[in-house]
Amino acid sequence: MRKAVRTKALYAGSFDPVTRGHLDIVRKALATFDAVHVAVGTNVRKQRAFGLEQSLDLIRRSVVELWPEAASADGALFEGALDVGEYANQSLIRYARTIGATHIVRGLREATNFNEEFNLHGLAERIDPTIPMVHFICDTQFLHVSSSTAKELDAVGEDIGWLVLPSVAAAFRARREGR
Repeated sequence: MRKAVRTKALYAGSFDPVTRGHLDIVRKALATFDAVHVAVGTNVRKQRAFGLEQSLDLIRRSVVELWPEAASADGALFEGALDVGEYANQSLIRYARTIGATHIVRGLREATNFNEEFNLHGLAERIDPTIPMVHFICDTQFLHVSSSTAKELDAVGEDIGWLVLPSVAAAFRARREGR
């Protein structure tokens, strides 16, 4: 058993919207793997606040807001070590194979996440045991941060700056104002 020559992690989710907690997991993945691919997927159980293209843009903008050094003149993030895409109508494992991922990254915030992640881990391992799933626990300050919380607090007019980056807060404002 040896480490793959070049590792590439797939971090997939609905990211609707991307939060500071998601970006904490991205940070940990970038410190662990050679490359990270963040993929926006569609969760049929959730109604999206933002469309797919806007979600992709908000991820890119949030990364650059948090880490200004990530941006390059050609639009690459962290010199190509981080890219953002989307997947639909296929399993997480099939998409991981398609992009050449060597690992799948998942984030854990609280104990209630564990059962769902435990089941997904077993399912993924059964489908393709060659693509291990790696779980990161977000930093303590992000344990209560979720996309759902951002949407709920925004809906009642509360400040969401502690949950999301300024570009995401601005997108919520624009949405409320009908722009």
